[in-house]
Amino acid sequence: MTCSAPRTHIVDSRFYSRGYTTEEARQIFCDLRRLQRWLDVEVVLAACQAELGVIPEQAARELERTARLDLLDLDAIQADIARTGHSLIPLLNAWQKIISDEAGKYIHFGATTQDIQDTAQSLEIKDVFTLIERDTNDIVGRLAELAEQYRDLVMIARTHGQQALPTTLGAKIAVWLDEMIRNGDRLRSCRQGALVSQLFGGVGTMAALGDQGMALLKRFSDRLGLDAPLTCWHTSRDRSSDMLSCMAILAGTLGKIANEICQLARDEIGELEEPFHMGKIGSTTMPHKRNPELCEQVVVLAKLVKHNAAIGFETLISEHERDYRSIRLEWAAITDSSQYICGALALMKTILHSLIVHEERIRENVNQAAGLIATEALMFRLGEKMGKQAAHQLLYEISMEARSMRRRSTDRPLVELLAGHPEIRRVFTLEALGKAIDPAHHIGLAGQLTDGVAARAAEWLAAHKKLNDSVPPCPLEKSGICT
Repeated sequence: MTCSAPRTHIVDSRFYSRGYTTEEARQIFCDLRRLQRWLDVEVVLAACQAELGVIPEQAARELERTARLDLLDLDAIQADIARTGHSLIPLLNAWQKIISDEAGKYIHFGATTQDIQDTAQSLEIKDVFTLIERDTNDIVGRLAELAEQYRDLVMIARTHGQQALPTTLGAKIAVWLDEMIRNGDRLRSCRQGALVSQLFGGVGTMAALGDQGMALLKRFSDRLGLDAPLTCWHTSRDRSSDMLSCMAILAGTLGKIANEICQLARDEIGELEEPFHMGKIGSTTMPHKRNPELCEQVVVLAKLVKHNAAIGFETLISEHERDYRSIRLEWAAITDSSQYICGALALMKTILHSLIVHEERIRENVNQAAGLIATEALMFRLGEKMGKQAAHQLLYEISMEARSMRRRSTDRPLVELLAGHPEIRRVFTLEALGKAIDPAHHIGLAGQLTDGVAARAAEWLAAHKKLNDSVPPCPLEKSGICT
């Protein structure tokens, strides 16, 4: 079977793309939207030039009226790209064929190809940031809800994969939440620096734009809803590298949360679980399996985004005043990372909004490990009588004995071993010992720490909403050009 329109990239797969991206993200980087966006930028350039008297107003109006991809011969554009090896001239040639000779004189007037393409890429990035920030805010809000809901649910904390001390589920989630807030701050800072226009001509001197170059740049940038940079950035790709790095860190946080849920979903632990519905199948050969495939996919996407960040660093090395190697790397890296991070955020929203918390299993695990995970508190109590190091040694020996007995199936509760030791009997009665090893008494400031992060999240979300409300929509969207 021959495919008339093969879909070879995973994000375009009609069967599997949902695991890698979202339809919103795919739309941003659609081939046709990219070409139309280049036309849109050309139209704004012409309109601004007309307002400054650089080109005739009538020509600018005709350019605006005809800058529609549906009026152009797409097959001819595709063939011309193959013939010329140029990414923009075939589009401009097709446009020129449908307008008057007079208006055609002012197509792409004074700009260079990368001016148009970099500016359009900034508009793409602007749309990407809108999706990323929206979903990041959603996840911050959901994590805050979960942290507050499970503020006091005592659970086992683990270090090096082993049971350690008591904590709360709320405190664990508060760590995730705090990290997501920092990701949000990084995104804001990155967005502020990344959304700039480009209009500096062949080598960045504005030579073709005349004395009105700076005024044109300012007007052009304002019209597009972008900032005007101080100088050209044809070979200064740090903004894009910064964006890819921020995406990688955000993806890493999502991957960490997903991986933690995976680990706590193990049958031997069984404390958290991603959403499940009847009909979701884990294995072709093992009908009992409930695999954490959503969480695993978030980890997959985090790794893909991380490796694209390395490509971002490669773009920092360019030659002289212009070099297409960097921008062509960005066309792949920014597009792919944007798709993957939007996919990871969408999956994480699904996971967190329907997260399964097995509270009884958490309590069972805590009760079973109550003695061992309270040894720190016992050590400090005993240390008041015999010194901290001596107390550590004593509890170490008793704890290792208890663990060995458990492995030999000659299990005796740790509390029984503790109560039978003369040094410990001098400090604790059996009743006092039972209270002393109650994990609920040894969660420290977990509740207060959780409250602090939850309060910070509420302030952050309120400030972020106010910030978003103050950002005007892109004038292109208002005019209906960007549809």
